[in-house]
Order: sequence, then structure tokens, then C-alpha cells
Amino acid sequence: MSYKKNFKNIDWSVKIDKTAKVVEYIEIQRSSLKSPMIFGDYQAYECPVTGTMIEGRRAHSENLKNTGCRILESGEFEDTKKNGKKNYLDGIDVAVDRAVDEIAAEI
Repeated sequence: MSYKKNFKNIDWSVKIDKTAKVVEYIEIQRSSLKSPMIFGDYQAYECPVTGTMIEGRRAHSENLKNTGCRILESGEFEDTKKNGKKNYLDGIDVAVDRAVDEIAAEI
């Protein structure tokens, strides 16, 4: 029987099933356990100091230690752009003063 022919015979009333169990929804709480934060490995790069290829975090850390370098702190680059020449000239003044004092002490 097709839908069009059977349309008049369809019972459109709402029936409630009283035997069905009522489901109570409980709000889910977050676990108190913290999951570890996972970081990806560094991409390979060429060290600007030694020219060797550095691959991964461990190689990066060892390279920093071996070359005596460090990672720039946030805002340090901007500070260098702003005060770099003044700091450089102040460093030269300190070096010249030390050299003069050493020569004067030898005389």
C-alpha cells in the first residue's frame, strides 16, 4: 500500500509509553587528574655559530651549552633595538677604563 492511499488510515495521535524508564542526566565533572602537556620536537636548523645541523630538543640544548649561547627573553630583542647602540658604547667605555687602569697599575 502506498503512502498516498494509506494517509487517511494513519493514526496521528501521540502515544506515551508509561513503561519506559526515565533517564536522569548527571552533569559531568572534570577529572582532578592532570594530563601531561606534550610538545613536538624542534625542526632541524643550522646553528648560526658553528654551522652544524641541530635536530631536536636535546641537540638544541647541548648546542646552547657548548656554544655558551642562550635563548632571548621576551622583550629582549625590542630592548636591544631601542638601547643597543648605547649599551654597546657603554661596554666599550668599561673595557677602555679597565685597560687604562691595568696599564696605569703596571707603570
